[in-house]
Amino acid sequence: MKRLMFIAVVLVAFAACNSDRKSAENAEGASSEQVLNIPDFMELAELNLDKEVVVMGTVSHVCSHSGKRCFIVDSTANQSIRVEATGDIPNFNRELSGRDIIVTGIVREKRLDNTYLDEWEMELKEQQVNEEEGDHCAAELENIDEMRQWMKDKNRDYYSIYYIDGTSYKLADEVQL
Repeated sequence: MKRLMFIAVVLVAFAACNSDRKSAENAEGASSEQVLNIPDFMELAELNLDKEVVVMGTVSHVCSHSGKRCFIVDSTANQSIRVEATGDIPNFNRELSGRDIIVTGIVREKRLDNTYLDEWEMELKEQQVNEEEGDHCAAELENIDEMRQWMKDKNRDYYSIYYIDGTSYKLADEVQL
């Protein structure tokens, strides 16, 4: 079940989109910081591990139980980033869904190794047989294959999923960019 929470994030790594970076000039809460769009964040995430970044995106989902997590997407909805509520963010309000926000936070990484991918694959194959979730599981199995191929191509023994420990955010329409 833990693996299912990564589905949205995992799909992010396989989509590409080109957009321009925006710099924030005199933006309250983001002054003199460069506001990254999601494709640029994904491109630079590895270089910014454990560093503060400012990212803008549209809230696609707020976890309903605690509000401690949300997902922001790019303008094409092809890429998303998980944002955890930390720092000055007690939680994300569900009314944020569909709104553009500018998040300040620390880049973090979750590494998926071959053992993790093997266990995930076994779980999916059991679900596929037991619950007849063929299409859903087939897409996830394809993602696992793509992750393994990426690891092979990059000569790495893990696959990285990047996310943000959000320390603050502002509604984009309340900030001058």
